[in-house]
Amino acid sequence: MKKLLLFLLCVCYSTSYAQIKSPAEFLGYQVGTKVTPHWKILTYFDHIASQFPNQVKSEDYGTSVEGRPMRVYYISSAANISRLEEIRTNNLRLAHAIDGNAQGTTPAIIWMSNNVHGNETSSAEAAMMTLYELVNPANAKAKGWLEKSLVIIDPSLNPDGTDRYANFHNGVIGKNYNPDLYAREHREPWPGGRYNHYYFDLNRDWAWQTQAESTQRAVIYNKWLPHIHVDFHEQGINSPYYFPPAAEPFHEVITPWQREFQTTIGKHNAQYFDSKGWLYFTKERFDLFYPSYGDTYPLYSGAIGMTYEKAGNGSAGLGVYLDNRDTLTLVDRAIQHHASGLNVVDVVSAHADKVVEEFKKFANDAVAGKLSSYHTYVIKYDSNNEGRIRALMNLMDKNKINYYSATGGIKGLDYFSKKEQSYNLTENDLVIPGSQAKAALIRVLFEPDAKLTDSVTYDITAWSLPYVYGVPAIASQNKLTNLKAYQLPNVNNTLSAGFGYAIKWNGFSAAQLTAALLKNKVKIKSSEQSFKIANEEFPKGSILIMKNANQAVNLEKILKEQADRLQVKVYNLSSGIVEGGKDLGSSDVKTLKAPKVMMFAGEGLRATNVGEVWHYFDEQLDYPIALVNPADFSRVKWNEIDVLVMSNGSYPFLRDKAQSAAFASWLNAGGKVIALESAVGQLASQEWSNLKTLKQDSAGQSKSSPLKKYGDRERESLKEYTAGAIYKVTFDQSHPLMFGIKDYFTLKQDANLYQYLDDSKGWNIGYIGENAKMSGFVGNTLAKKLKNGLLFAEQKVGQGTVIYLTDNVLFRNFWENGKVIMANAVFLTAD
Repeated sequence: MKKLLLFLLCVCYSTSYAQIKSPAEFLGYQVGTKVTPHWKILTYFDHIASQFPNQVKSEDYGTSVEGRPMRVYYISSAANISRLEEIRTNNLRLAHAIDGNAQGTTPAIIWMSNNVHGNETSSAEAAMMTLYELVNPANAKAKGWLEKSLVIIDPSLNPDGTDRYANFHNGVIGKNYNPDLYAREHREPWPGGRYNHYYFDLNRDWAWQTQAESTQRAVIYNKWLPHIHVDFHEQGINSPYYFPPAAEPFHEVITPWQREFQTTIGKHNAQYFDSKGWLYFTKERFDLFYPSYGDTYPLYSGAIGMTYEKAGNGSAGLGVYLDNRDTLTLVDRAIQHHASGLNVVDVVSAHADKVVEEFKKFANDAVAGKLSSYHTYVIKYDSNNEGRIRALMNLMDKNKINYYSATGGIKGLDYFSKKEQSYNLTENDLVIPGSQAKAALIRVLFEPDAKLTDSVTYDITAWSLPYVYGVPAIASQNKLTNLKAYQLPNVNNTLSAGFGYAIKWNGFSAAQLTAALLKNKVKIKSSEQSFKIANEEFPKGSILIMKNANQAVNLEKILKEQADRLQVKVYNLSSGIVEGGKDLGSSDVKTLKAPKVMMFAGEGLRATNVGEVWHYFDEQLDYPIALVNPADFSRVKWNEIDVLVMSNGSYPFLRDKAQSAAFASWLNAGGKVIALESAVGQLASQEWSNLKTLKQDSAGQSKSSPLKKYGDRERESLKEYTAGAIYKVTFDQSHPLMFGIKDYFTLKQDANLYQYLDDSKGWNIGYIGENAKMSGFVGNTLAKKLKNGLLFAEQKVGQGTVIYLTDNVLFRNFWENGKVIMANAVFLTAD
């Protein structure tokens, strides 16, 4: 009888095991011999979840812009999975993200993110192998790991980019891959699979959450707050493999434990790679400073955040020749990412108790103020900045940052003057304490000028939110205790049956309302002069809506619905006479038309910059823009186009005699051009342009030795470099381009400045003066040049207008104050 029972148990076990298909068995091909589309990856994960319901659970957390599912999978022991919600809430209590004391034990929580760049396909392929091995009954080690850890896998953070690449590659490859780099399977068409639907790099969007995928991911990430976060990537095909420890600079808020344990993890991975003879490098290139990456954002929430990079990306395909004529295959790329993933689980599970203990310590230090450089940040309230403050509150809500109101006095560093200031708080001032669960993230996002331990950095070096949003603020060492819940009053407009309505032009929400009204065929006007009605001051650019001019539409219904939705206050007008300004019938009160806007989008243009403009119009301003392939220049019905936005990139039509003449003819006839970044320089080369590059005076410079140290070449190049620093812009507040803006700070990412225009040749609107740098790294040679140069200008060309915007006012679509400038350029500039 015992023998029979034993036999039956073995049969049951064997039958159960037979139902578990490896990725190769399920897909019908070895992982890495084809590029697997997103749906099929999820189908395999779902297969494993159906076979191991006690060990694997899934959760949908959103959909991509194009409608693809976004899903995470929880993998652990049956005991841990049975108390999944208990583990989650316990961990949030450890993090002080919710109230209460943690009960019972908490496993180490490891989150693995894959394919944030859709054409870096090896990580999603490897994730299937990693999932299989974690639940494989034959893997005794994995069983032990999962008793001490909970693994969360997101197979693809960027489903749309993943499938854009998969569809391209699978559509052009033959029966066998061609390893020659010039073969078409290694040459993705524009924009490539790296980006999401709107051509955004989602690995720069963790903190800003401008994209739907990022916003939805942040919700579920902050529901868990894992202890370990691994972000899998690919790099250039001739770079072998990168894993932690990371390169300097580290932000100084990163704790000794976070530094130490990523080194422990890296050494463990190195041992395995050494045993296989695989090449790798550490402590180079990939630093831990900019807050919106998949390694730094988790670090600033208490995790050990890490980037892993394997040779690959969109040019690698299934196999490609390297410079040394070795062949890099997707099979090998997937195997190495798979090995790294298992190695992380192995070493973390071995230190699980310490990992949890240190996570708790980080959280305790956060709420005790030990991670703060300033104890309090105050955003000064001004009714003209209310839209900006609401936008900032929205960003903090997304990131689970708490804010309050308070009373009393405070002393601290004023952001704009860079001087110590005493200030008496008002009821609507926004107070952000440095002592809370998200203390490290608050410090990184708000501190006036973060310290760099190394100037060789991978991304911008300045992003302090008061400069980004253009709101006056104070950073103080004072702790405030009399904190109260903060809430701005809800806007619920009551419209009267009077002469008309007025809207203050004081932020991006006013521009959004203008766009909505124009789309609904509401006729509106804008005043170029400030004015006063009763006790209300209306700044330049304010919107006026006359009832008699809008009898063809249901004005009150449209206006109330849109203004309430956008939380914009509408003021009732009883007369066309105003105080302290021009009456509503004045020639300075201009009728605004609904312009037809166009942008070239395609080969030769930088996809991310095209995406910024596209997303701005499509999702933020919510106003139509026509995207046209650059090759279709001659097909455009130019007489229908009012505004052409020229984003960063190359414009061959400007070098074509016939096309440049046609363009100039359209411009002279009344067209408007809004040129950004490199497009400015290309327009400046046209015969009709009055803009000239600023020449730097080299007189009196001493001759340096012709000998330079080869070993110092990277450091020497930094003298002329900035990855991104914040500068104060001095500007003409009377020009429509700057209506609604009191203070503007630009992100300077290059050396480009222009000469001031003579009075007869255009308008100088904004420039960088002396001592204008507010925050960030600029090489010492470049720093001497970035002064007394033009950034923003307007030039009349016949009946047309060119707006020159030398810097990117829509940088990654989180540069809030720049959104107003773009709206002004579209709607308000030019007669």
